[in-house]
Amino acid sequence: MSSAIVKKDLLVLRRESLMKALLAVILLLLAASLAAGMQREQVFDKEKAAAELTDKAVWMNQGDRNPHSAAHFSRYAFRPASPLALIDPGTSDFAGLAVWMEAHYQDPAVFRRAEDGGELSRYTQLTPAFLLLTAAPLLVFLMMSASIAGEREDGTLRQLLAAGVSGKQFFRGKLGAGLRLTMTVFTLAFLILSAFALLTTPAAVEADAIVRLIGLFVVFSVYLAICVAVALGVSALFRTRQAAFLALAGVWVLAAVLLPRLAADVGTSIHPQPDAREVSSQLRAASYTFYEDKERQERIEQDLLREHGVATVEELPVNYAAFRLQISEELSIPEFERVYSGLEDRYSAQDNTARWFSLLTPAITAAKLSRGIAGTDRAHQHAFTTAAELHRRDMIKLLNEDYMFNAGNDDVPYTADATLWAQFEDFEHQPPTLGAAFGAYVKDVLLLLAWLAAALVFARSVVVRAVRHEVRSA
Repeated sequence: MSSAIVKKDLLVLRRESLMKALLAVILLLLAASLAAGMQREQVFDKEKAAAELTDKAVWMNQGDRNPHSAAHFSRYAFRPASPLALIDPGTSDFAGLAVWMEAHYQDPAVFRRAEDGGELSRYTQLTPAFLLLTAAPLLVFLMMSASIAGEREDGTLRQLLAAGVSGKQFFRGKLGAGLRLTMTVFTLAFLILSAFALLTTPAAVEADAIVRLIGLFVVFSVYLAICVAVALGVSALFRTRQAAFLALAGVWVLAAVLLPRLAADVGTSIHPQPDAREVSSQLRAASYTFYEDKERQERIEQDLLREHGVATVEELPVNYAAFRLQISEELSIPEFERVYSGLEDRYSAQDNTARWFSLLTPAITAAKLSRGIAGTDRAHQHAFTTAAELHRRDMIKLLNEDYMFNAGNDDVPYTADATLWAQFEDFEHQPPTLGAAFGAYVKDVLLLLAWLAAALVFARSVVVRAVRHEVRSA
């Protein structure tokens, strides 16, 4: 009997002209978001490639100069693009695209694309992930609003019960019809999105990208299944199509629109964004750690003299000025880490606040998993900036050591040439694989699965109760 209900509901839904029109609108919006995403990623790839070539050319052609001057001249580390940013760009527009690897200073990432997009750009970003997380549930709710309420309003529910259909069979049939239609359309759309994401990426497609695509498919599938179950349960609470749809429209506004925004606002209210000037001041103070501690400078100098068995810095086998530069770099590292660790703790606190709101709507959890699996969330940005900082330390150490061991202490100006500049390797960051990063998302995966279980239990209990009520009133 369940299969008969599935076939009947699918036939009814296929005949709904309004459903066809709304589905066409969603697909057109999806196509528009895909075209916009392809255009933006292609522009980003071209700009990044041009910037990398220019950066290297300027570095290699800087001429002869003191290695420490070259350390201040510096280079940029550019963030690699995620092949799945076409589906969910996540925080890409609001996180910096490059890090300047200069001496004495751990710079934050710069060049945020949102700065060029205007104030309204953050609210009008049309992406496939946005449509799947926000627009698709509305379509599901409209499709399912009459699933049971319509049967009760038309009196066909009693006819089905009279034919021997049980409450459990009725539930399985209704759920199966909603899932089959939803997943058919979603799977087709996702396959198209995946093909474009993989075919338009400039880099070679790696196994991790395929794994991430599978992960995205699972997350969105579970999310849409939750929407189907919730819609089915709410429909069973009402006796008319109109009442069920109005209720589901309210659920959609609350769960897909208001609560996600409220979670972000509450998070930043309880844990405010750090003041940029204050952070800049802390970073400057960290860079002066060595030079502001005269006693430490004296101890380090005396330790170095004793180590080499000489009385003055002029007798040292290394250039003392270069030695001081390298020591200042090494002593600043813990201070830089302290500043950035404090920022990371604040952002984590904002995320934890949002997680409490995830108990009220699955949209927040699904969105976080979408960004994480696509490789466009804050954690992947942090991995990039960490890699850039490690590269900066290697770069500065290379330059300082050349200065230290080759300049001498005779006050003769020392310069290096392109032979030294060529020793510094280009920055190439390999983002963590999904397997390596999965531990950060376990809680969210479990929460989304809990939402699915709760939605199914809710729908089943409400539908079975509605069927029993019809039997008693018959």
